[in-house]
Amino acid sequence: MLPDLRRALRSFAWPLLGFVILIAVIVVVTGGSVDNVRPFVSVAIAMLAIVALTALQKSDARVREGWHYLTPSAMEWFALIGSFAITALMLWVYHFVGSARADAATQMLILKCLIAAFAAGTGLVFFTSFACELRWNDRSIEQRRLLLGAKTLRFADIVAGGMNPLTQAVWVADADGTVIRFSPYANGAESLARMIFRPEDDDPTE
Repeated sequence: MLPDLRRALRSFAWPLLGFVILIAVIVVVTGGSVDNVRPFVSVAIAMLAIVALTALQKSDARVREGWHYLTPSAMEWFALIGSFAITALMLWVYHFVGSARADAATQMLILKCLIAAFAAGTGLVFFTSFACELRWNDRSIEQRRLLLGAKTLRFADIVAGGMNPLTQAVWVADADGTVIRFSPYANGAESLARMIFRPEDDDPTE
């Protein structure tokens, strides 16, 4: 079965909220510096924002002319825009701000590595969630990807499936080696998962 990612992420909400409150209490009671705990609070708030965005994901797919379509969710829009904005900001710093510190060369090298990493992440989100159309009906899945052509896979022919631990993409394959991947964070992913991992006695081809 496909894990319920929304439920798993939501389970972090209360512990994270409790963590933020605990840090705030410690700062107030001890009179400590907010700067010392700000990184931890920022991480907690970012995680809470991700949980909130995941909660907005729609389980049902958009339907048009008998086909169900995956569409980008709020979390995927946030990831695309956020990654692009951070990449653009770091590029601006690299080209127009620089560093006046003694280890400026090392700092710029690290910044270039970060720019490459965020640019790659932005590209990955774009190609997996926005430059791809995935639709399905009662019998098959069709996927069209930018520059990569189209694939069709019948539900009855699926012999394997799982989740990539690195990209978190769900994949299914048939005996001929045709593989279709999709984001579990997309609107409608839950409906597609129900079609793929349905019980054997609920086969639409029968």
